[in-house]
Amino acid sequence: MDRTFFKSAKAKILIIILVVFAGFLLRGRLDGLYEKQQTRQGAGEVNVYSDGERVGRGLSYAENVPEDHPILGAFYEEYPEAEVLVACEEDLTDDGLKDLVVIFATTEDDEHVGSENLGRHKHIRLTVAVDSGDGKVYQFTDPIPAPVENQKIQFQNIDKKDEIEFVLQGQKDNKVGYGIFRVVEGETVNLFGEGMEDC
Repeated sequence: MDRTFFKSAKAKILIIILVVFAGFLLRGRLDGLYEKQQTRQGAGEVNVYSDGERVGRGLSYAENVPEDHPILGAFYEEYPEAEVLVACEEDLTDDGLKDLVVIFATTEDDEHVGSENLGRHKHIRLTVAVDSGDGKVYQFTDPIPAPVENQKIQFQNIDKKDEIEFVLQGQKDNKVGYGIFRVVEGETVNLFGEGMEDC
């Protein structure tokens, strides 16, 4: 009798209704868990970016300083021919004084330029203007290569002590990279990165 019941149309309809009902219950429970997790983690809003293809959480990048910023003025005195692309300030050296991370374009060749590119085009570089203590004199770290396009900076105290690190992200064509940097004894040191050499 059990076999004939499971072979009947009524049994098949009953099984389908039970499966659909169980699916609705499972979906409701999963939605509830998702909402609870979002509440616990904060407002996890999803952004659709301008290209319409990517989604993700909004990231808080550092804002550029205004053109009349005093440290930027000191930078232009040091590099009068430079074209500033990004300039963001933070106390990187944990001395209570603001420093300035500057990404700039320059036509000056340096040791980072390969012989095939000497004198050919602009080079993108990064330097940090470190406040010497009086708010007027700044020491600049040696310029190092920086990504060519879409440069963004985030300041983070990754190890939760002393100097603050900064994350530099950028790209060249379709290649994306990032690096985590810290100013150590007047030099910009790359602590960790991925894909920066391609950018």
